[in-house]
Amino acid sequence: MLKQSKHVIWVLQGARAGDNAQARELASRLECQVFRKDLKFNLLHHLPNLFLGASTHSLKPISKQDLLPPWPDLVIAAGKRSAPIARWIKQQSRGHTKIVQLGRPRAPLAAFDLVITTPQYGLPQADNVIETSLPFATARNVVPGEKDFWRKEWAHLRNPWIAVAIGNAKFPLRMGWRETQLLGRHLNQLAEQTKGSLLLIASPRTASGVIAQIAAELSVPYISYAKVDAGKNPYQSALRICDRFVVTSDSVSMISELINTGKPVDVFELPHGGVKLKWRAEAGFGAWLSRNGILQPPRDVSGMVHGLIEKGYINILGEPGKHVPFTREDIAIMDRLNLLLNG
Repeated sequence: MLKQSKHVIWVLQGARAGDNAQARELASRLECQVFRKDLKFNLLHHLPNLFLGASTHSLKPISKQDLLPPWPDLVIAAGKRSAPIARWIKQQSRGHTKIVQLGRPRAPLAAFDLVITTPQYGLPQADNVIETSLPFATARNVVPGEKDFWRKEWAHLRNPWIAVAIGNAKFPLRMGWRETQLLGRHLNQLAEQTKGSLLLIASPRTASGVIAQIAAELSVPYISYAKVDAGKNPYQSALRICDRFVVTSDSVSMISELINTGKPVDVFELPHGGVKLKWRAEAGFGAWLSRNGILQPPRDVSGMVHGLIEKGYINILGEPGKHVPFTREDIAIMDRLNLLLNG
């Protein structure tokens, strides 16, 4: 085991809550001193990482002021925006700092000591790339008494409690009136079959009016949260105290959080709108392009969702299925992280 005072980790935090949560979760599994670095980006973050290289050009001045020596032993970050910053820190440390990048860095893979990715990104195989079934997304701790508050809030609803995590369409997925109507009907059927109640919970991405459209199809007991804020958000408590879950297929992060509860999860598949672009980078010229950060395959969320369905980790809402508890590939990942820190 690592001593608490031996190694220092910087966790880079950006604009995407899901990416941030994954980076924090991974860092928490190492017995190190962990420091959070909140990054604010300027418009240059839209440039390809191939042009930005190892630099802080895409950062606002206030964020640059927080990146000072002594440099950490390890940087953990996620996504495109943080990749140039992580590489810059390694450069400033003269190679002492090791970089672990989660997801898809959109940069030359050789620039990172370890890339932990998931099937949705279709990255090529490499010695420094590990593909896991799910990202690191788990239920966060809630303040004392918060779970009791929500239990009292929902006490009038019959059990089982079914929490519904509702996202939004992101190209090429579609979530219009027909989709919300069908989702509402499937939810109503599920609650009738289980003799349970529904908790409709919006995410920050959920479009205005979607919750109301779903609720219009319901005849079963339910309560809805169309607008949530940090002060009154039931989502994290629902992960801990609800009996089962339904989630829209647009968010791999939400799907992962729900699967990691160990409770049954049904997914409502959003249809594709327009042309479906699909290619992967496992071999050939496509792998060369991806490995060198020139071009990345499009994110294939549907393919990843179907893989999870095939393994039984989630079921399609409205169809019969069995629940298979998820087992993470944590041992191999933690071994690699310890090797980076101690090797």
